[in-house]
Amino acid sequence: MKFTGKSALTIRLLIILFFDILYVLMLSYAVGFVRYMHFHFRWTDCVVAAVLYGAFRFYHYKKNKNSEQVARKPLQVVLVWLYLLFLIAAPTALVWAKKTFPIQNPDLTIMTLQMPLDGFVMVFVKDFLERVGFYALVLSLSLLWPVYDLYKDLRFRKSVFFAVFLAVLVAGSAPFWKAVSSRAFHQYVDFFFKQSGEPYHSEFYKDEFVHYKPEMVTAEDTTRNLIFIYVESLENSFINFTPEIQALYDLGLVFSDKLDYGGGRNIVGASTTISSMVSKTIGMPLLCGSSVMNNFGQTGLSFFGEIPGLYDILHQFGYRNYYVQGTPARFGATGPFFMSHGMDEFYDKADVEKMLVAKGETYRRPGPGVADGDVLEYAKKILDTLSADHFSLTVTTIDMHYPKGFFDDRCEVKPKNQSVGANYAAVLLCTSRRIGNFVQWVQEQPFGKNTEIVVAGDHLFMARSPVSRMPMRDRRFLNIYINPKNTAKKMRRMFTSFDSAPTVLETMGFHIEGHRLGFGVSLLSGQRTLLETMGERELVHALRELSGSIEYNELFRNKRPSALDESR
Repeated sequence: MKFTGKSALTIRLLIILFFDILYVLMLSYAVGFVRYMHFHFRWTDCVVAAVLYGAFRFYHYKKNKNSEQVARKPLQVVLVWLYLLFLIAAPTALVWAKKTFPIQNPDLTIMTLQMPLDGFVMVFVKDFLERVGFYALVLSLSLLWPVYDLYKDLRFRKSVFFAVFLAVLVAGSAPFWKAVSSRAFHQYVDFFFKQSGEPYHSEFYKDEFVHYKPEMVTAEDTTRNLIFIYVESLENSFINFTPEIQALYDLGLVFSDKLDYGGGRNIVGASTTISSMVSKTIGMPLLCGSSVMNNFGQTGLSFFGEIPGLYDILHQFGYRNYYVQGTPARFGATGPFFMSHGMDEFYDKADVEKMLVAKGETYRRPGPGVADGDVLEYAKKILDTLSADHFSLTVTTIDMHYPKGFFDDRCEVKPKNQSVGANYAAVLLCTSRRIGNFVQWVQEQPFGKNTEIVVAGDHLFMARSPVSRMPMRDRRFLNIYINPKNTAKKMRRMFTSFDSAPTVLETMGFHIEGHRLGFGVSLLSGQRTLLETMGERELVHALRELSGSIEYNELFRNKRPSALDESR
């Protein structure tokens, strides 16, 4: 069919109008992203985009009204588009990295990159494509027409475009480099480019680390059960969004320094999920600077096998130890670690999903792993079938994981809008209710009166708090001891994850000779913690020095250090 006359003109005008609207829409997304760093736009952004596009169309019309049209060269168009794409994507990617990763903390960033992340890789890839890739694509296509026409008309265009490229790249990446202090920059350089020096012995390890021996721990009664709940990123800046956890905090045994709602401090080697669990279990940091960490978790082998910890001690006293998490056992190498440290039965994502299939549950929460609600249901299933006289059950959650949490659509309260803060606030409220209900359920069971429940944040949220402006110096991970057998007279303490294992044991009624285990101290005792004795700066320095020592690297490889002080 061939169109002529008015029909052909009408079709042509409709096509031009269609592409004009599409262009304004793309430009609206670009304006919205510049304002909100998120892919949505309001009517005001659409007005701005329409004005900008209208001004360009008018300029282009006036400029070409009386001049001959020069055909566009396809190769030049593609090259200009690639130039624009990279020019926009490069600084935007650095801004995205600044907002997404704790780049100002080299220890935390490097440790995260070294861990097996499994499903979390796709979380970050999707977020990158949404926040950087789509934005760069839309904006580069929006600007292609005017920039190409400018490129054709400019004299010395290669020099001008190169200068613009450098200027935009430097200016656009400034927030990234501003966030990385000179000390952090040198840490990155040392880790990636500096060769390992000569091995050395650690005086800090010899002086401060206490190796467990069976005769060190005694107990008059070993029938008290333990349920340990690791809550992802639970910290005091979230307390106003977690009413059920706040109620547990007010009723339970807690330790803090100067804050009404406080807890433990993040420390080097205990600021990610697995490193905090290692520190809370055996009192030893998991340090990114050690020579053996490059293959961490890749082989599926255990590590620190020569350092007995909390569950090894409970196992020695006849406890049956259970563990359940909603991510694969390989995630963060949690499976290899706990199965070599006294855990009798380990359940992960595959086991929880079998339960869901058996129940006919078809919903799966978006994101890696399964929802916390399903994990807690599986924990109830384990507790319902226990036959052991005394047991420990460890549960880990994942829904509150950075950068924005994973919302479960089955939660009653929905996010108020599409912002990260609103989504995370809804995740916090839902997680709080589920943990509060789980604790209440445990207390109503026949074994509840004889069970201590520990609700602990594994570490701080790995970036700026999405729901609070609390200064970093005041942020603490929460530690709550519910129904402990023994309590403390002094609850104003400065502590880290290292102090968790001896404190849990002594709140359960065990007695530790000297009240010390690993690098930790029981907070029930009068002994001062390393943080109280050394201060944070000196302790961080000592821990970083420890990473290159002979003792630390031998212990990581499951070897007993040749220089171990047998008196400990």
